Amino acid sequence: MIFATIIDLIVPIFLAFREGIEAVLVIVIILLYLKNTDQRFYYKYVYLGSILAILSSLVFAIVFTALFGGFTGTAEQIFEGIAFIISGIFVVTLVLWMSKEGPKMKSHLEKKVKYSIESGKVLSIAVLTYIIIIREGIELVLLLTGATSVGSLNQVDVIIGSLAGLGISVGIGLLIYYGVKNINLSKFFKVTNVILILFVAGLITYGIHELIEAGVVNPIIQEVWNIKHILPEKFPDGNALTPEWLEVIGSLLKALFGYNANPSLLEIIIYPSILLLIGIISLKLWKRTSSILLVELEEEKQAKHSLD
Repeated sequence: MIFATIIDLIVPIFLAFREGIEAVLVIVIILLYLKNTDQRFYYKYVYLGSILAILSSLVFAIVFTALFGGFTGTAEQIFEGIAFIISGIFVVTLVLWMSKEGPKMKSHLEKKVKYSIESGKVLSIAVLTYIIIIREGIELVLLLTGATSVGSLNQVDVIIGSLAGLGISVGIGLLIYYGVKNINLSKFFKVTNVILILFVAGLITYGIHELIEAGVVNPIIQEVWNIKHILPEKFPDGNALTPEWLEVIGSLLKALFGYNANPSLLEIIIYPSILLLIGIISLKLWKRTSSILLVELEEEKQAKHSLD
């Protein structure tokens, strides 16, 4: 019972922390820029955008959850399959965006805020904050819905775990704001992007699995192997011969990465293909942005040196 509760909490804590820390870091970067440039008057626009984004995310969560639970039988499998695939594609676009913007996020945000103030378009600070945070909010809803369905997680534990994950991210944000702790944004987003790509591949593959179950998609071969007796998908799995620690690992793998102990051939083809494709594109975008950023920093150093 304790292990089951821990499993139900670990997944939402991780997902909420990952999305929460990204949103919190955006707010902290903007607030620190305003603080360091002695322009705290504009804090209210950051708070306005943040509050509106949180409320919008809650509305989206309620509507999406209601739609998700409005079907039964084959219609439910088809809806879930399509929803998982679309959700996965949406999250992929955000992963690629982060791969492109992650290395230069701090300077990019500071330049936008500076331009907003200098041009007198201060409401754009609220709009900027809103867009970035609502994107994280929608992504979190999609990821949690997928994890809940794929891993059959308890909804109460998902809510508690999500609040815990968001609470941790806010705590770290406060530490950074007050100068108690620093964080390497580039390394952080690199690691979390890799984990998120694994999750997304599992989400899309599970969507395909649901469409196969509904009879809409041809699996090519229905079941290539079945290792449920070795590494089951849930805890407890009801098999007294299966070690408890394997049940725990299998449950976490299913909830986080869409692990399937008896996959079809189509699922076996799709999962690594998605990983390879997204991984290569993400890596190229990250390297390109990092190279551009290094050139810009070198040019700035040379310009300052010539002025001195």
